[in-house]
Order: sequence, then structure tokens, then C-alpha cells
Amino acid sequence: MKKHLFLLLFMFIATTVANAQENKKNRPHFSPEEFQAKQKAYMMEKAELSPEEGEAFFPLFFELQKKKFELERSTRKGFKKQRGEKMTEEECRNFVYNMADVKIEIAKLEREYAEKYLNVLSPCKLRRVLHAEGSFQRDLMKKMIEHRKAKQDEH
Repeated sequence: MKKHLFLLLFMFIATTVANAQENKKNRPHFSPEEFQAKQKAYMMEKAELSPEEGEAFFPLFFELQKKKFELERSTRKGFKKQRGEKMTEEECRNFVYNMADVKIEIAKLEREYAEKYLNVLSPCKLRRVLHAEGSFQRDLMKKMIEHRKAKQDEH
């Protein structure tokens, strides 16, 4: 469930970025650096990480995020390419299997990075960080929904 929520959030952010690039005048600029800074600050506070722990953990965390993003990029491209086009049963089957393969690769990466994380944080601290990551994502989704509703109410 958590992975699905993350994938949904990730795809939503990617779509938002793409739309923002198409319509720069009407939408605020999305900065990945700003997003990472807010995410880091939120997680540091909620997980009560020391500056030293944050310095050891976040390069690994953002490295994993980048790798996951690259893996998911191919799935997103396939989704965009096929959207609106009539797909054959075989193309649909291949798309579904490709999505499953990407999820498997992401799970392998998450397992690999769990070991790396445990080299720099205690298991209990890591648990708090992972919980804070989920909270950040939920809070972000709530804010995005509220922002969208406010925009709709303006029109």
C-alpha cells in the first residue's frame, strides 16, 4: 500500500511538473531542489535526526529516490505514449508486465538501501525516518488537493 501511494504521488508530481512546463505563466515553477529541502527538513524534524545523522542519511536517501525515478521514467513514458491510442492485447500485456518488473526492481533497490541506511542510522531511527517520509507524502497530497480545490473555487 505504501509503495502504491508513493508511486501514485510520484506520478502525480511528475505529471504536475510536465503540466507546469507547458503552462509556465499560469503555474508556479516546480523546483526539485526546493522539494528535497522541504522533505529533508520535515523528515529531520519528525524523526528527530541530528545534523550528523542527516548528513550521513540523506545523500543515500536522495540517491535511492533518483534511481527509483529513473526506473519509473520508462513506465511513465510508456503510459504517456499509449494514452489515447488503441493498444493491442499484447501491448497491454507487455505494459502490465513492464510495470510489475519496475516494481520488482524498486523493491530490490529499497532492500539494498535499507542495508545502507542501517549502516548510518539505528533501526529505530530508520523506522522513524521512514514513517516521517510517509507522513510527508500524505501531507503533500492533502495540500495539493486543497490547493486544487481552492483554484476550482476561484473559477
